[in-house]
Amino acid sequence: MRSRNVYALQFILALVISLSATAKGSAQNTPFPIPVPPGSGSTGGYNNDLGMSIADITVEPGELFELVVEIDNPNLILDFQLYLNSSSAANCQFLIANLGAGIDAYSAANGTLPPGQCDLFTEPSSVWALMFFYPVPYQSSIYGNEIYRISCAAGMTPGEVTLPWFYTSSTSMNGFSGEVIVTIADPTPAITEVMRGDVNLDSSCNLTDAINLLDYLYVGNFESTCMDACDIDDSGNVNLADAVNLLSGLFGGGFNLEDACKADGTADSLAECIGSPCP
Repeated sequence: MRSRNVYALQFILALVISLSATAKGSAQNTPFPIPVPPGSGSTGGYNNDLGMSIADITVEPGELFELVVEIDNPNLILDFQLYLNSSSAANCQFLIANLGAGIDAYSAANGTLPPGQCDLFTEPSSVWALMFFYPVPYQSSIYGNEIYRISCAAGMTPGEVTLPWFYTSSTSMNGFSGEVIVTIADPTPAITEVMRGDVNLDSSCNLTDAINLLDYLYVGNFESTCMDACDIDDSGNVNLADAVNLLSGLFGGGFNLEDACKADGTADSLAECIGSPCP
């Protein structure tokens, strides 16, 4: 009985040692997961968005501008396929896609890009880019973040233009999407308001303003930062007639001095009003 128990214990001990060795060997031969930042991939693979970004931009109507495609990722990038679309070529037209400074640095460091591994296709409404890095993978920490520079032309209609983008990469094992907003600014200048007669910009029209205006015209000790407030009759010039009209309005001489903030919609050569208490 004792002998049988000894054999049983020996068998159990051998089994434990064997399992322990197997587990240890498996741990040594199984690679650890690659540490990658979280992304928005939908299914499977490493959830890695590569740090892909295209910054939003504000432009003037008809302006030529560039969209900069960047990748900020500490891991090796083996390949990269980008698709960028415009909802309307009339609002944002793609002209040409060029390699960015990071790819130029890669090319300089490695002699050249692998033949046939860098393709760029541009049309008015879409950009398609394909790039493989073999045998030397790309690292943004070494060569820089800038991958492409896409030349564009803005449309003439003010507003926001949404440009969706999508890319795939075997490095991330997923497809990722996003969008860049191009804001076409309204070129119409905002109409400022001014109180004509408020020469010293204290929110009222009184005798002090008339004295300050005469001082500005004939003595030179008073300086105004809002010449439209001194242009009492809105003629586009500041002269003696403005002082006369201001006194007339103050003392009932017939000139209508509104003594209120009004929109200044008259085009003239007077400098922009600075420091006015009006909105």
